[in-house]
Amino acid sequence: MQFGAAAIGIGGLGQLELEILAGLDGVDVVAGVDVSADARSVFESEFDAPAYAETGEMLAAHGDEVDVALIVTPHTLHYDQARACLAADVHVYLEKPMVTDVADAVDLIERADRNDLVIQIGYQRHFHPGFTEIKRIVDSGRIGEIHAVNAAIGQNWIDLHEGTWRVDTSLSGGGQLYDTGSHLLDAILWLTDAEPTHVSATIEYASPGVDVNSSLSVELDRDGQRVLGGVTISGKGVELAPFEGYTIWGTNGRVTFDGERIRLAERDAAVYESVIEAQTDFASLTTSKLQNFLDSIEGTAEPEVPATVGLSVTALTEAAYEAADTGRRVDVQELIDDAT
Repeated sequence: MQFGAAAIGIGGLGQLELEILAGLDGVDVVAGVDVSADARSVFESEFDAPAYAETGEMLAAHGDEVDVALIVTPHTLHYDQARACLAADVHVYLEKPMVTDVADAVDLIERADRNDLVIQIGYQRHFHPGFTEIKRIVDSGRIGEIHAVNAAIGQNWIDLHEGTWRVDTSLSGGGQLYDTGSHLLDAILWLTDAEPTHVSATIEYASPGVDVNSSLSVELDRDGQRVLGGVTISGKGVELAPFEGYTIWGTNGRVTFDGERIRLAERDAAVYESVIEAQTDFASLTTSKLQNFLDSIEGTAEPEVPATVGLSVTALTEAAYEAADTGRRVDVQELIDDAT
């Protein structure tokens, strides 16, 4: 199958992801979109295709040629750009987070379903061999019934992004919780195969609306089984390499992962440790993400990160902000129900 591709957001990460998409079989880059004249100039030189400042302008000129859209733009722009693509009968790949409003997530899902279109969200941990092995262990029942999960990430996020759109709430929708933290929330939901039901939160802000440190107490539902979760996000750390770690607790053991090593401890058994040696670089994971997106459109694979995943993460994030603001426990599913 041949795919005409448009790229919306063609500077930085968007340019890198587009280069990988363009290298996949059957992909022809048709047009690009970016507010930056410099980014448009580079795109036109690299891909010998026209670039536009606005999504609507690009779709008006090339909508009948475009089958898929790669959207890698600031978070709060995702909804309008994705909605315009869906209206033009274009499948959408959205970098994380899906959107920054629960009602917007619900609306995009409903629009895609009505027109039999695919929306995929760019959470790469679903393709990381370490995370897929943890999920295999959990799903196998080897550590028993899951009852708790802990996850943490630490990095010098606020200093790293000073002066960028990521600390402009009109574009980012918040702070680190919607940025790196979004990967963490996605991972705990996916690894436990659970839906968020309630959350309490304490959040510290570096400036109005820009969260930098977060502590979440999350209640999940795993097919009727309650799972308790603790999430710590530190974005004001020292200048060290980012740390990310997970522990999943079951009735028969636990499994932990620090990004490099998996440790499996079972009741009345030795502790097993393995080191992930498969390819986990940006290009390898992005290739897997984008190939799965194309395969799911063709019907030869299920989308690994469908839009419903994006909805769950957005709802949990918005509920956490509300919980921190109000000092009360928030019903996550109620936010989704109200938006449906």
